[in-house]
Amino acid sequence: MGIRIRNLHNFVISLKYTKTLTATVEQDVSVVPFAGFISNIVAKLGNTGSGSTNSVVDINLNGTTIFSTATKITLAATTGVATYSPLATKPTALAAGDVISMDIDQISVAPRNLVVQVTVTRTPIDDASNVADHDDVY
Repeated sequence: MGIRIRNLHNFVISLKYTKTLTATVEQDVSVVPFAGFISNIVAKLGNTGSGSTNSVVDINLNGTTIFSTATKITLAATTGVATYSPLATKPTALAAGDVISMDIDQISVAPRNLVVQVTVTRTPIDDASNVADHDDVY
């Protein structure tokens, strides 16, 4: 058994919105630093909202969603627990200079402080359906 250390071939893009969420496009934008593939996506709300409407977040690659269904990243209204739609392309290839952006498509009542981390790896993963598997990052 060896010691696992963070894979040096990964880069984590953090997309943040540190206020009360509003439903608008391009809440945060980042540029991909090198060619690679999306290997992991994790979303978290600092303060969950209220009501019965879930918050829905979309991640775009050069203006087009990376997800295959309309639910994208869904954050439960009162718990903030995230569920993830499958990626449209498995694995999702990225080129250096591609633009990753975050849209907030729908919100619960007053959620705050959203962060979505997109991990880019230089090598493709075998099965991109494990997008929410935190173990792939380390």
